[in-house]
Amino acid sequence: MNSFYLDQEMDALFRLGLPYCELIVRQGHRLLYHGSRGSGGEGKRFFLYSASKVMTVTAAMQLVEKGQLQLDAPLSRYLPEFADAFILKDGKRCPPDTVMTPRHLFTMSAGLNYRLDTPYILEAAAQPGSGTRDIVKSFIKAPLDFSPGERFQYSLCHDVLGALIEAISGRTLAQYMREIIFEPLGMRRTSFDYTQAELAPKYLFQNGVYRPDPLKNAYILAPGYYSGGAGVISDAQDLSLFADALSCKGLSENGYRVLKPETIDLMRTDQMPTVLKHNNFSCAAGEEFSYGLGVHTLTRRIASTKAPLGVFGWDGAAGAYVMCDPQNQLSIAFITHVHCWPQIRDVFHRPIRNAAYAALEG
Repeated sequence: MNSFYLDQEMDALFRLGLPYCELIVRQGHRLLYHGSRGSGGEGKRFFLYSASKVMTVTAAMQLVEKGQLQLDAPLSRYLPEFADAFILKDGKRCPPDTVMTPRHLFTMSAGLNYRLDTPYILEAAAQPGSGTRDIVKSFIKAPLDFSPGERFQYSLCHDVLGALIEAISGRTLAQYMREIIFEPLGMRRTSFDYTQAELAPKYLFQNGVYRPDPLKNAYILAPGYYSGGAGVISDAQDLSLFADALSCKGLSENGYRVLKPETIDLMRTDQMPTVLKHNNFSCAAGEEFSYGLGVHTLTRRIASTKAPLGVFGWDGAAGAYVMCDPQNQLSIAFITHVHCWPQIRDVFHRPIRNAAYAALEG
Protein backbone atom coordinates (compact mmCIF):
# COMPACT_ATOMS: atom_id res chain seq x y z
CA MET A 1 0.00 0.00 0.00
CA ASN A 2 1.24 3.47 -0.91
CA SER A 3 0.54 5.73 2.07
CA PHE A 4 1.45 8.84 0.06
CA TYR A 5 -2.17 9.52 -0.93
CA LEU A 6 -3.45 9.19 2.63
CA ASP A 7 -0.67 11.36 4.02
CA GLN A 8 -1.41 13.90 1.35
CA GLU A 9 -5.09 13.98 2.31
CA MET A 10 -4.35 14.25 6.02
CA ASP A 11 -1.96 17.11 5.31
CA ALA A 12 -4.70 18.83 3.30
CA LEU A 13 -7.13 18.51 6.20
CA PHE A 14 -4.56 19.95 8.58
CA ARG A 15 -4.02 22.88 6.24
CA LEU A 16 -7.77 23.50 6.37
CA GLY A 17 -7.25 24.11 10.06
CA LEU A 18 -8.64 20.99 11.70
CA PRO A 19 -7.32 21.13 15.27
CA TYR A 20 -7.02 17.33 15.38
CA CYS A 21 -7.89 14.44 13.09
CA GLU A 22 -7.00 10.76 13.04
CA LEU A 23 -7.40 8.14 10.32
CA ILE A 24 -7.10 4.34 10.41
CA VAL A 25 -7.41 2.10 7.36
CA ARG A 26 -7.50 -1.70 7.62
CA GLN A 27 -7.86 -4.52 5.14
CA GLY A 28 -8.69 -8.05 6.20
CA HIS A 29 -7.78 -7.28 9.84
CA ARG A 30 -4.39 -5.93 8.75
CA LEU A 31 -3.49 -2.35 9.63
CA LEU A 32 -2.64 -0.49 6.43
CA TYR A 33 -2.50 3.08 7.69
CA HIS A 34 -2.69 4.97 10.96
CA GLY A 35 -2.01 8.68 10.93
CA SER A 36 -3.01 11.80 12.82
CA ARG A 37 -2.56 15.53 12.46
CA GLY A 38 -2.86 18.36 14.96
CA SER A 39 -2.94 18.07 18.73
CA GLY A 40 -5.33 17.72 21.64
CA GLY A 41 -6.91 14.42 20.65
CA GLU A 42 -4.13 12.01 21.55
CA GLY A 43 -5.41 9.38 23.97
CA LYS A 44 -8.81 11.08 24.20
CA ARG A 45 -12.36 10.00 23.39
CA PHE A 46 -14.82 11.66 21.04
CA PHE A 47 -18.56 12.05 20.63
CA LEU A 48 -19.43 9.92 17.60
CA TYR A 49 -22.82 11.59 17.27
CA SER A 50 -24.63 10.02 14.30
CA ALA A 51 -21.80 7.58 13.57
CA SER A 52 -23.37 5.81 16.58
CA LYS A 53 -26.21 4.82 14.26
CA VAL A 54 -24.13 2.14 12.50
CA MET A 55 -23.55 0.44 15.85
CA THR A 56 -27.22 0.66 16.82
CA VAL A 57 -28.46 -0.85 13.57
CA THR A 58 -25.83 -3.60 13.91
CA ALA A 59 -27.18 -4.43 17.37
CA ALA A 60 -30.75 -4.42 16.04
CA MET A 61 -29.84 -6.61 13.07
CA GLN A 62 -28.49 -9.18 15.49
CA LEU A 63 -32.03 -9.41 16.88
CA VAL A 64 -33.34 -9.83 13.32
CA GLU A 65 -30.89 -12.72 12.84
CA LYS A 66 -32.14 -14.37 16.01
CA GLY A 67 -35.77 -14.09 14.91
CA GLN A 68 -36.59 -11.82 17.84
CA LEU A 69 -37.29 -8.81 15.62
CA GLN A 70 -39.28 -8.79 12.40
CA LEU A 71 -38.65 -5.82 10.13
CA ASP A 72 -42.21 -5.57 8.84
CA ALA A 73 -44.17 -6.36 12.01
CA PRO A 74 -46.15 -3.54 13.63
CA LEU A 75 -43.78 -1.59 15.86
CA SER A 76 -46.45 -1.67 18.57
CA ARG A 77 -45.81 -5.40 18.93
CA TYR A 78 -42.55 -4.46 20.65
CA LEU A 79 -43.30 -0.91 21.83
CA PRO A 80 -47.06 -0.89 22.62
CA GLU A 81 -47.13 2.87 23.14
CA PHE A 82 -46.49 3.40 19.42
CA ALA A 83 -50.00 2.17 18.70
CA ASP A 84 -50.98 5.73 19.69
CA ALA A 85 -48.96 7.41 16.93
CA PHE A 86 -51.08 9.87 14.95
CA ILE A 87 -51.05 12.46 12.19
CA LEU A 88 -53.10 15.61 11.72
CA LYS A 89 -55.58 15.96 8.87
CA ASP A 90 -57.33 19.30 8.61
CA GLY A 91 -56.27 19.93 12.18
CA LYS A 92 -57.83 16.72 13.45
CA ARG A 93 -56.00 13.85 15.10
CA CYS A 94 -56.13 10.75 12.86
CA PRO A 95 -54.41 7.34 12.70
CA PRO A 96 -51.53 7.24 10.17
CA ASP A 97 -52.39 5.89 6.73
CA THR A 98 -49.86 3.09 7.28
CA VAL A 99 -48.75 1.14 10.34
CA MET A 100 -45.28 1.99 11.65
CA THR A 101 -42.81 -0.93 11.51
CA PRO A 102 -39.19 -1.48 12.56
CA ARG A 103 -38.20 -1.14 8.88
CA HIS A 104 -39.50 2.42 8.97
CA LEU A 105 -37.13 3.11 11.86
CA PHE A 106 -34.14 1.63 10.04
CA THR A 107 -34.92 3.63 6.88
CA MET A 108 -35.76 6.95 8.59
CA SER A 109 -39.24 6.89 7.09
CA ALA A 110 -41.36 6.59 10.25
CA GLY A 111 -42.70 10.15 10.14
CA LEU A 112 -40.60 11.29 13.10
CA ASN A 113 -38.39 14.39 13.16
CA TYR A 114 -35.30 15.59 15.04
CA ARG A 115 -36.95 18.23 17.23
CA LEU A 116 -35.58 17.75 20.75
CA ASP A 117 -37.31 20.74 22.33
CA THR A 118 -40.97 19.70 22.23
CA PRO A 119 -42.72 20.17 25.59
CA TYR A 120 -43.34 16.42 25.74
CA ILE A 121 -39.66 15.51 25.38
CA LEU A 122 -38.52 18.23 27.77
CA GLU A 123 -41.06 17.12 30.37
CA ALA A 124 -40.11 13.45 30.06
CA ALA A 125 -36.39 14.19 30.24
CA ALA A 126 -36.88 16.28 33.38
CA GLN A 127 -38.47 13.43 35.32
CA PRO A 128 -36.07 11.88 37.88
CA GLY A 129 -34.78 8.51 36.72
CA SER A 130 -36.11 8.82 33.16
CA GLY A 131 -34.60 6.18 30.92
CA THR A 132 -34.51 5.60 27.20
CA ARG A 133 -37.95 4.04 26.90
CA ASP A 134 -39.55 6.66 29.18
CA ILE A 135 -38.35 9.51 26.98
CA VAL A 136 -38.91 7.75 23.65
CA LYS A 137 -42.58 7.36 24.61
CA SER A 138 -42.88 11.13 24.48
CA PHE A 139 -41.93 11.21 20.79
CA ILE A 140 -45.40 10.17 19.66
CA LYS A 141 -47.29 12.57 21.92
CA ALA A 142 -46.74 15.05 19.08
CA PRO A 143 -48.14 14.25 15.62
CA LEU A 144 -46.01 12.47 13.06
CA ASP A 145 -44.89 14.69 10.21
CA PHE A 146 -46.29 12.17 7.70
CA SER A 147 -47.54 8.61 7.54
CA PRO A 148 -44.82 5.95 7.87
CA GLY A 149 -43.23 4.97 4.57
CA GLU A 150 -44.23 8.15 2.77
CA ARG A 151 -40.69 9.53 2.52
CA PHE A 152 -37.24 9.72 4.08
CA GLN A 153 -36.72 12.24 6.88
CA TYR A 154 -33.64 12.35 9.06
CA SER A 155 -35.00 11.97 12.55
CA LEU A 156 -35.00 10.31 15.96
CA CYS A 157 -35.82 6.94 14.39
CA HIS A 158 -32.61 5.33 15.63
CA ASP A 159 -33.27 6.50 19.18
CA VAL A 160 -36.57 4.62 18.94
CA LEU A 161 -34.59 1.68 17.57
CA GLY A 162 -32.50 1.84 20.75
CA ALA A 163 -35.68 1.66 22.84
CA LEU A 164 -36.81 -1.28 20.71
CA ILE A 165 -33.55 -3.11 21.47
CA GLU A 166 -34.14 -2.46 25.17
CA ALA A 167 -37.70 -3.80 24.99
CA ILE A 168 -36.66 -7.03 23.26
CA SER A 169 -33.42 -7.69 25.14
CA GLY A 170 -34.58 -6.69 28.61
CA ARG A 171 -31.36 -4.72 29.04
CA THR A 172 -30.47 -1.08 28.65
CA LEU A 173 -29.05 -0.18 25.28
CA ALA A 174 -25.72 0.60 26.97
CA GLN A 175 -25.58 -2.86 28.57
CA TYR A 176 -26.69 -4.66 25.43
CA MET A 177 -24.20 -2.97 23.13
CA ARG A 178 -21.40 -3.42 25.64
CA GLU A 179 -22.10 -7.15 25.85
CA ILE A 180 -22.72 -7.95 22.19
CA ILE A 181 -20.55 -5.40 20.34
CA PHE A 182 -18.07 -3.41 22.40
CA GLU A 183 -16.51 -6.04 24.68
CA PRO A 184 -16.46 -8.93 22.16
CA LEU A 185 -14.74 -6.72 19.57
CA GLY A 186 -12.19 -5.41 22.08
CA MET A 187 -13.62 -1.88 21.99
CA ARG A 188 -12.51 -1.03 25.50
CA ARG A 189 -12.83 2.75 25.10
CA THR A 190 -16.35 2.75 23.69
CA SER A 191 -19.45 3.35 25.80
CA PHE A 192 -22.40 5.65 26.43
CA ASP A 193 -20.87 7.19 29.55
CA TYR A 194 -17.87 9.48 29.91
CA THR A 195 -16.10 12.03 32.06
CA GLN A 196 -15.15 15.48 30.83
CA ALA A 197 -11.47 14.71 31.39
CA GLU A 198 -11.62 11.81 28.90
CA LEU A 199 -12.90 13.92 26.03
CA ALA A 200 -10.90 15.59 23.29
CA PRO A 201 -11.49 19.34 22.91
CA LYS A 202 -14.49 20.05 20.69
CA TYR A 203 -14.81 22.91 18.25
CA LEU A 204 -17.41 24.77 16.22
CA PHE A 205 -16.45 25.95 12.74
CA GLN A 206 -18.16 29.29 12.29
CA ASN A 207 -17.46 32.15 9.90
CA GLY A 208 -14.16 30.60 8.90
CA VAL A 209 -12.94 30.23 12.49
CA TYR A 210 -12.60 27.20 14.78
CA ARG A 211 -14.12 28.17 18.12
CA PRO A 212 -14.01 26.04 21.30
CA ASP A 213 -17.35 24.29 21.84
CA PRO A 214 -18.69 23.03 25.20
CA LEU A 215 -18.08 19.34 25.87
CA LYS A 216 -21.76 18.48 25.82
CA ASN A 217 -23.92 16.28 23.61
CA ALA A 218 -27.41 17.72 23.13
CA TYR A 219 -28.72 14.30 22.08
CA ILE A 220 -28.05 12.78 25.50
CA LEU A 221 -31.37 13.94 26.89
CA ALA A 222 -30.98 12.66 30.45
CA PRO A 223 -28.41 10.69 32.50
CA GLY A 224 -30.27 7.41 31.91
CA TYR A 225 -31.06 8.11 28.26
CA TYR A 226 -28.97 6.11 25.81
CA SER A 227 -29.29 7.66 22.38
CA GLY A 228 -29.03 5.00 19.69
CA GLY A 229 -28.80 7.78 17.15
CA ALA A 230 -26.03 9.90 18.64
CA GLY A 231 -24.93 8.77 22.09
CA VAL A 232 -21.80 6.64 21.69
CA ILE A 233 -18.38 7.92 22.82
CA SER A 234 -15.30 6.25 21.32
CA ASP A 235 -11.94 6.78 19.65
CA ALA A 236 -10.39 6.03 16.27
CA GLN A 237 -8.88 2.70 17.31
CA ASP A 238 -12.16 1.27 18.60
CA LEU A 239 -14.12 2.65 15.68
CA SER A 240 -11.63 0.93 13.38
CA LEU A 241 -12.10 -2.44 15.11
CA PHE A 242 -15.84 -2.15 14.57
CA ALA A 243 -15.51 -1.14 10.91
CA ASP A 244 -12.99 -3.91 10.28
CA ALA A 245 -15.38 -6.59 11.57
CA LEU A 246 -18.23 -5.40 9.35
CA SER A 247 -15.89 -5.18 6.37
CA CYS A 248 -14.69 -8.75 6.92
CA LYS A 249 -18.18 -10.23 6.47
CA GLY A 250 -19.04 -9.72 10.12
CA LEU A 251 -16.07 -11.58 11.56
CA SER A 252 -13.60 -9.81 13.84
CA GLU A 253 -9.88 -10.43 14.08
CA ASN A 254 -10.41 -12.30 17.36
CA GLY A 255 -12.99 -14.61 15.77
CA TYR A 256 -16.17 -12.99 17.10
CA ARG A 257 -19.00 -12.85 14.58
CA VAL A 258 -20.93 -9.64 15.00
CA LEU A 259 -23.25 -10.32 12.03
CA LYS A 260 -23.67 -12.93 9.32
CA PRO A 261 -22.52 -11.97 5.78
CA GLU A 262 -26.07 -12.16 4.46
CA THR A 263 -27.27 -9.80 7.19
CA ILE A 264 -24.61 -7.26 6.24
CA ASP A 265 -25.68 -7.60 2.60
CA LEU A 266 -29.27 -6.86 3.63
CA MET A 267 -28.19 -3.88 5.71
CA ARG A 268 -26.35 -2.32 2.76
CA THR A 269 -29.07 -3.02 0.19
CA ASP A 270 -30.77 0.14 -1.11
CA GLN A 271 -34.11 0.61 0.62
CA MET A 272 -34.92 3.95 -0.95
CA PRO A 273 -36.91 3.98 -4.19
CA THR A 274 -37.08 7.36 -5.90
CA VAL A 275 -40.64 8.00 -4.78
CA LEU A 276 -39.58 7.64 -1.15
CA LYS A 277 -36.61 9.96 -1.44
CA HIS A 278 -38.47 12.88 -3.05
CA ASN A 279 -35.95 15.72 -2.83
CA ASN A 280 -35.50 15.24 0.88
CA PHE A 281 -32.64 12.75 0.96
CA SER A 282 -29.15 14.12 1.41
CA CYS A 283 -26.01 12.35 2.40
CA ALA A 284 -22.69 13.86 3.44
CA ALA A 285 -20.92 11.00 1.67
CA GLY A 286 -22.05 12.30 -1.73
CA GLU A 287 -24.87 12.07 -4.25
CA GLU A 288 -23.71 8.66 -5.41
CA PHE A 289 -25.05 7.16 -2.17
CA SER A 290 -28.52 6.01 -1.24
CA TYR A 291 -29.82 4.59 2.05
CA GLY A 292 -30.02 1.01 3.28
CA LEU A 293 -31.10 -0.24 6.69
CA GLY A 294 -29.64 2.58 8.73
CA VAL A 295 -26.52 3.21 6.64
CA HIS A 296 -25.63 5.05 3.46
CA THR A 297 -24.81 2.66 0.64
CA LEU A 298 -23.04 3.32 -2.66
CA THR A 299 -25.54 2.64 -5.46
CA ARG A 300 -24.00 4.42 -8.44
CA ARG A 301 -20.62 5.61 -9.56
CA ILE A 302 -19.69 9.11 -10.64
CA ALA A 303 -16.49 10.29 -12.30
CA SER A 304 -14.56 10.62 -9.03
CA THR A 305 -15.82 7.39 -7.45
CA LYS A 306 -13.12 4.87 -6.60
CA ALA A 307 -15.06 2.67 -4.17
CA PRO A 308 -17.09 -0.32 -5.44
CA LEU A 309 -20.87 -0.48 -5.26
CA GLY A 310 -22.17 -1.62 -1.89
CA VAL A 311 -19.70 0.30 0.26
CA PHE A 312 -21.59 1.50 3.34
CA GLY A 313 -21.27 3.51 6.53
CA TRP A 314 -22.25 6.83 8.09
CA ASP A 315 -20.81 9.94 9.74
CA GLY A 316 -21.40 12.15 12.75
CA ALA A 317 -22.12 15.81 13.48
CA ALA A 318 -18.57 16.44 14.72
CA GLY A 319 -16.91 14.68 11.78
CA ALA A 320 -16.53 11.03 12.82
CA TYR A 321 -16.78 8.72 9.79
CA VAL A 322 -16.93 4.98 9.33
CA MET A 323 -16.78 3.16 5.97
CA CYS A 324 -17.01 -0.57 5.31
CA ASP A 325 -16.24 -2.38 2.04
CA PRO A 326 -16.98 -6.13 2.25
CA GLN A 327 -15.84 -6.70 -1.36
CA ASN A 328 -12.26 -5.66 -0.59
CA GLN A 329 -12.49 -6.21 3.18
CA LEU A 330 -11.41 -2.58 3.48
CA SER A 331 -12.44 -0.25 6.29
CA ILE A 332 -11.95 3.40 7.15
CA ALA A 333 -12.31 5.01 10.58
CA PHE A 334 -11.86 8.77 10.78
CA ILE A 335 -12.16 10.96 13.86
CA THR A 336 -12.26 14.69 14.42
CA HIS A 337 -14.27 16.82 16.86
CA VAL A 338 -15.56 19.79 14.86
CA HIS A 339 -19.20 20.81 14.50
CA CYS A 340 -20.32 22.30 11.16
CA TRP A 341 -17.53 20.43 9.35
CA PRO A 342 -19.40 20.36 6.00
CA GLN A 343 -18.72 24.09 5.77
CA ILE A 344 -15.00 23.31 5.81
CA ARG A 345 -15.21 21.07 2.77
CA ASP A 346 -18.27 19.96 0.84
CA VAL A 347 -18.71 16.16 0.80
CA PHE A 348 -16.04 16.08 3.48
CA HIS A 349 -15.26 12.36 3.46
CA ARG A 350 -15.12 11.59 -0.26
CA PRO A 351 -11.45 12.64 -0.59
CA ILE A 352 -10.53 10.43 2.39
CA ARG A 353 -12.34 7.50 0.80
CA ASN A 354 -10.77 8.08 -2.60
CA ALA A 355 -7.31 8.45 -1.04
CA ALA A 356 -7.70 5.05 0.63
CA TYR A 357 -8.49 3.35 -2.69
CA ALA A 358 -5.70 5.21 -4.49
CA ALA A 359 -3.30 4.02 -1.78
CA LEU A 360 -4.60 0.49 -2.14
CA GLU A 361 -3.94 0.57 -5.88
CA GLY A 362 -0.39 1.67 -5.14
